[in-house]
Amino acid sequence: MLILTILLSLVLASLDLFLSWVLAPVLVNWWAPLVAVPTAYSDRGVAKTGWKLPWWLTWFDTFDADLDQGVRDGSISGRSTYWNRVKWLYRNPGYGFSYWALGVEFAPANWRVLQADDKGFLAVGNGLFSVHIKDFYGIQLKFGWKAWNCYDLAAKVWSAQPWGPVWRLPFVISISRA
Repeated sequence: MLILTILLSLVLASLDLFLSWVLAPVLVNWWAPLVAVPTAYSDRGVAKTGWKLPWWLTWFDTFDADLDQGVRDGSISGRSTYWNRVKWLYRNPGYGFSYWALGVEFAPANWRVLQADDKGFLAVGNGLFSVHIKDFYGIQLKFGWKAWNCYDLAAKVWSAQPWGPVWRLPFVISISRA
Protein backbone atom coordinates (compact mmCIF):
# COMPACT_ATOMS: atom_id res chain seq x y z
CA MET A 1 0.00 0.00 0.00
CA LEU A 2 2.83 2.40 0.84
CA ILE A 3 4.44 1.88 -2.57
CA LEU A 4 1.12 2.59 -4.32
CA THR A 5 0.66 5.77 -2.30
CA ILE A 6 4.17 6.92 -3.21
CA LEU A 7 3.61 6.15 -6.90
CA LEU A 8 0.25 7.95 -6.85
CA SER A 9 1.91 10.93 -5.17
CA LEU A 10 4.60 11.09 -7.84
CA VAL A 11 1.99 11.00 -10.63
CA LEU A 12 -0.08 13.71 -8.93
CA ALA A 13 3.05 15.78 -8.29
CA SER A 14 3.91 15.56 -11.99
CA LEU A 15 0.40 16.66 -13.00
CA ASP A 16 0.42 19.47 -10.46
CA LEU A 17 3.85 20.71 -11.53
CA PHE A 18 2.93 20.60 -15.23
CA LEU A 19 -0.35 22.49 -14.82
CA SER A 20 0.98 24.91 -12.20
CA TRP A 21 4.39 25.72 -13.67
CA VAL A 22 3.88 25.20 -17.41
CA LEU A 23 0.25 25.59 -18.48
CA ALA A 24 -0.92 28.23 -15.99
CA PRO A 25 1.99 30.67 -16.40
CA VAL A 26 2.27 30.34 -20.18
CA LEU A 27 -1.35 30.00 -21.26
CA VAL A 28 -3.59 31.52 -18.59
CA ASN A 29 -2.17 33.73 -15.82
CA TRP A 30 -1.21 36.69 -17.99
CA TRP A 31 -4.71 37.28 -19.43
CA ALA A 32 -7.06 35.75 -16.84
CA PRO A 33 -7.38 38.90 -14.65
CA LEU A 34 -8.98 40.66 -17.64
CA VAL A 35 -12.07 38.44 -17.28
CA ALA A 36 -12.32 38.58 -13.46
CA VAL A 37 -15.75 39.24 -11.98
CA PRO A 38 -17.00 40.25 -8.51
CA THR A 39 -17.83 36.97 -6.77
CA ALA A 40 -18.93 35.81 -3.33
CA TYR A 41 -16.66 33.20 -1.72
CA SER A 42 -15.89 31.70 1.68
CA ASP A 43 -12.60 32.03 3.53
CA ARG A 44 -12.60 29.61 6.49
CA GLY A 45 -16.34 30.01 6.91
CA VAL A 46 -16.33 33.81 6.55
CA ALA A 47 -18.42 35.07 3.63
CA LYS A 48 -16.53 37.57 1.45
CA THR A 49 -16.86 39.21 -1.95
CA GLY A 50 -14.00 40.06 -4.27
CA TRP A 51 -12.64 39.88 -7.80
CA LYS A 52 -12.21 36.24 -8.83
CA LEU A 53 -11.85 34.33 -12.05
CA PRO A 54 -15.05 33.04 -13.69
CA TRP A 55 -16.18 29.43 -13.06
CA TRP A 56 -14.55 28.12 -16.26
CA LEU A 57 -11.14 29.15 -14.88
CA THR A 58 -11.69 27.61 -11.42
CA TRP A 59 -8.56 25.45 -11.71
CA PHE A 60 -6.42 28.59 -11.96
CA ASP A 61 -8.12 30.63 -9.22
CA THR A 62 -7.50 30.65 -5.47
CA PHE A 63 -10.59 29.17 -3.82
CA ASP A 64 -9.94 30.87 -0.44
CA ALA A 65 -8.97 34.37 -1.59
CA ASP A 66 -9.73 36.87 -4.30
CA LEU A 67 -7.25 38.27 -6.82
CA ASP A 68 -6.48 41.29 -4.60
CA GLN A 69 -5.48 39.29 -1.49
CA GLY A 70 -1.77 39.72 -2.17
CA VAL A 71 -2.08 43.50 -2.05
CA ARG A 72 -4.09 43.36 1.19
CA ASP A 73 -1.62 41.04 2.95
CA GLY A 74 1.43 42.96 1.69
CA SER A 75 2.98 40.10 -0.30
CA ILE A 76 2.38 41.95 -3.59
CA SER A 77 2.76 45.64 -4.30
CA GLY A 78 2.42 47.91 -7.29
CA ARG A 79 0.15 50.54 -8.75
CA SER A 80 -1.48 48.48 -11.48
CA THR A 81 -4.45 46.40 -10.37
CA TYR A 82 -4.06 44.21 -13.46
CA TRP A 83 -0.36 43.44 -12.82
CA ASN A 84 -0.97 42.86 -9.11
CA ARG A 85 -3.60 40.27 -10.01
CA VAL A 86 -1.28 38.64 -12.55
CA LYS A 87 1.44 38.46 -9.87
CA TRP A 88 -1.08 36.85 -7.47
CA LEU A 89 -1.85 34.14 -10.03
CA TYR A 90 1.88 33.56 -10.63
CA ARG A 91 2.36 33.30 -6.86
CA ASN A 92 -0.47 30.71 -6.65
CA PRO A 93 -0.38 28.86 -10.00
CA GLY A 94 -2.95 26.11 -10.52
CA TYR A 95 -4.24 26.56 -6.96
CA GLY A 96 -7.79 25.47 -7.82
CA PHE A 97 -6.50 22.46 -9.77
CA SER A 98 -4.67 21.26 -6.67
CA TYR A 99 -7.91 21.63 -4.69
CA TRP A 100 -10.64 20.48 -7.07
CA ALA A 101 -8.89 17.99 -9.38
CA LEU A 102 -6.10 16.55 -7.22
CA GLY A 103 -7.59 17.18 -3.80
CA VAL A 104 -9.43 14.64 -1.68
CA GLU A 105 -12.47 14.78 0.55
CA PHE A 106 -11.37 15.42 4.13
CA ALA A 107 -12.87 13.77 7.21
CA PRO A 108 -10.79 14.80 10.26
CA ALA A 109 -11.76 11.64 12.19
CA ASN A 110 -9.96 9.55 9.55
CA TRP A 111 -6.63 11.36 9.97
CA ARG A 112 -4.00 10.86 12.66
CA VAL A 113 -1.53 13.61 13.53
CA LEU A 114 1.95 12.21 14.16
CA GLN A 115 3.70 15.54 14.70
CA ALA A 116 2.43 19.10 15.00
CA ASP A 117 4.77 21.74 16.36
CA ASP A 118 6.83 24.76 15.34
CA LYS A 119 9.21 22.48 13.39
CA GLY A 120 6.58 20.89 11.18
CA PHE A 121 3.48 18.84 10.67
CA LEU A 122 3.06 15.17 9.79
CA ALA A 123 -0.28 13.40 9.51
CA VAL A 124 -1.63 10.28 7.80
CA GLY A 125 -5.13 9.22 6.86
CA ASN A 126 -6.85 6.88 4.42
CA GLY A 127 -3.49 5.86 2.97
CA LEU A 128 -2.57 9.50 2.30
CA PHE A 129 -0.08 11.80 4.02
CA SER A 130 0.54 15.43 4.87
CA VAL A 131 4.12 16.64 5.35
CA HIS A 132 5.12 20.23 6.17
CA ILE A 133 8.72 20.76 7.27
CA LYS A 134 9.04 24.41 8.26
CA ASP A 135 12.84 24.75 8.26
CA PHE A 136 15.15 22.14 6.77
CA TYR A 137 18.47 23.96 6.43
CA GLY A 138 16.69 27.16 5.43
CA ILE A 139 14.19 25.44 3.16
CA GLN A 140 10.47 24.89 3.74
CA LEU A 141 9.07 21.65 2.29
CA LYS A 142 5.42 20.81 1.72
CA PHE A 143 4.33 17.51 0.19
CA GLY A 144 1.11 15.52 0.11
CA TRP A 145 -2.35 16.73 1.02
CA LYS A 146 -2.57 20.00 2.97
CA ALA A 147 -4.07 18.71 6.22
CA TRP A 148 -1.98 21.19 8.23
CA ASN A 149 -4.23 24.00 7.02
CA CYS A 150 -7.16 22.30 8.79
CA TYR A 151 -5.33 21.82 12.08
CA ASP A 152 -5.28 24.27 15.00
CA LEU A 153 -1.70 24.00 16.22
CA ALA A 154 -2.32 25.96 19.43
CA ALA A 155 -5.33 23.87 20.52
CA LYS A 156 -3.98 20.60 19.02
CA VAL A 157 -7.34 19.82 17.36
CA TRP A 158 -8.78 19.82 13.86
CA SER A 159 -10.50 23.06 12.86
CA ALA A 160 -14.27 23.23 13.15
CA GLN A 161 -14.64 25.06 9.81
CA PRO A 162 -13.42 23.74 6.47
CA TRP A 163 -10.49 25.63 5.03
CA GLY A 164 -12.10 25.98 1.60
CA PRO A 165 -15.68 25.97 0.37
CA VAL A 166 -16.00 22.24 1.23
CA TRP A 167 -14.06 19.75 3.37
CA ARG A 168 -11.24 18.99 0.89
CA LEU A 169 -7.49 18.84 1.08
CA PRO A 170 -5.57 20.12 -1.95
CA PHE A 171 -2.49 18.27 -3.11
CA VAL A 172 0.79 20.17 -2.83
CA ILE A 173 4.43 19.85 -3.67
CA SER A 174 6.31 22.98 -2.68
CA ILE A 175 9.88 23.97 -1.90
CA SER A 176 10.55 27.52 -0.72
CA ARG A 177 12.74 29.55 1.59
CA ALA A 178 11.91 29.07 5.26
